[in-house]
Amino acid sequence: MPHDADDRRALFQRVVDDIVDQIRTGKLAPGDVLPTARRLADTYGVASMTAQRALRELQHRGLTYAVVGKGTFVHPQAPERIGVDADGRPIAATTQTPVISDNPTLNRRLALYLLERQRISGKIVDAFMNKDTAAAWQATEELATLQHAHTDLADDLAAYEADLGRAAGTGSTEPASRPAPKRGRTPKA
Repeated sequence: MPHDADDRRALFQRVVDDIVDQIRTGKLAPGDVLPTARRLADTYGVASMTAQRALRELQHRGLTYAVVGKGTFVHPQAPERIGVDADGRPIAATTQTPVISDNPTLNRRLALYLLERQRISGKIVDAFMNKDTAAAWQATEELATLQHAHTDLADDLAAYEADLGRAAGTGSTEPASRPAPKRGRTPKA
């Protein structure tokens, strides 16, 4: 793949962006194996170290994961993390970014839910890597149970957003107006 002389992005970033586009369009699906660094270097006409840097960046972004001796794979949540659904359609911004509220109880509930969801997602990945279909289905059921058990959290987050005056259906995650900052001492956490 020849390089565009007008493209000011770093070479590794061009590789990263192209792979992200392949995930976005569905050309690369969750669980697909990525080419080796050497193969990427040949494909993109870059040095091996540049291709390795691109692979590290993709993993750092949570879009891929590596299994020693097996390769680098597209993460099961990669499409969600780049903001597209399984069909490659954009996900509304309000579903991409968790709400961080000024309500400590709501923040704690959200954080605990996200940690548990990440733990279960890890179990699903491990089960698929070990070709353990039964464990994968069990973890998938566990994830569905977790999501069902936390529908009230989704309702509470939606109510919080509504209270902030967020416009429904605009995809905006910014409140219409923010309260003026309080002066004086800030309480310790």
